[in-house]
Amino acid sequence: MPDMASAEEGAYDRLERDALIKAMKGLQRRQREVLVLRYFADMTEAQVAETLGVSLGSVKAYGSRGIAALRVVMEAQT
Repeated sequence: MPDMASAEEGAYDRLERDALIKAMKGLQRRQREVLVLRYFADMTEAQVAETLGVSLGSVKAYGSRGIAALRVVMEAQT
């Protein structure tokens, strides 16, 4: 039988996911868009830039700032 996550692990994962969603809502709109497209939609930076109509440099800047902001919020919760 394959290893299955315990109920406790599932609950912990749910709490982490909820915390991430809440933290994402606190980001600037463009930062949130870049991170969602880049990491949840699995787009390349070039694809994100084309989709949003911004430069590749802007995608990198928004992504970097968004991750930094998420890190601060998520670390504060632990």
